[in-house]
Amino acid sequence: MIYELNHVGGPAGDLDASLEFYAGLGAEVVDRLFMTGSRVHRVHLQLATGLVELLHSEEPAPDATFGLDHVGFMTDELDADYARLIGLGYAELTPPRVAGSGQGRLAFLSDPNGVRIELLQRTEEFRVPPIRSGPVRRLAFIALPAPDFEAAAEFYGTHLRLNRDPSDHSVFRIGDDAVKLLESPPAATTPVNHLGLATTTARPDAHDPDGNRLTFVPSQ
Repeated sequence: MIYELNHVGGPAGDLDASLEFYAGLGAEVVDRLFMTGSRVHRVHLQLATGLVELLHSEEPAPDATFGLDHVGFMTDELDADYARLIGLGYAELTPPRVAGSGQGRLAFLSDPNGVRIELLQRTEEFRVPPIRSGPVRRLAFIALPAPDFEAAAEFYGTHLRLNRDPSDHSVFRIGDDAVKLLESPPAATTPVNHLGLATTTARPDAHDPDGNRLTFVPSQ
């Protein structure tokens, strides 16, 4: 069963620049390791209440692209959940295997609009209590392109079993975390359209070093 929206993540071109950018928003590194086989640095940042996973390769491909490109969900039945979703017709990307970090197992599939979804089964827990030393109060939502809105709503609501927000039917929640489906998404240079951040005061939109857009909404 899928029980947690664990993180949003993707490859980072300049890891130091990304860490500096997010530190300016009050984010803290809660996990860091180097995967020797792939020569990739994996860093989990906690931004207020949510996790952002940065993957920095020491040997990127010539055509490598950077930016947030997937959403990770925790499951306690990886093989069963993956088989169930593939059986429903969702596109298989990576079948269940041991994670490159050696921490548990993972699999990837595609949502109806091509967003990469990671399923994770592991015992390690990286999230810490909310960090509110900076201007961000919480990671309010992960905004995803959903031109086929009804198919996306069925995927996240019916099949991943997230709860539809009664006050905003484009938002699907699991615990304190949420995805927001954008039927007419604004232009973006990254597969994840943007992150919505609840802040203490109004701020203009910003872009991190890899082009990920962040929007800020004042919140008490």
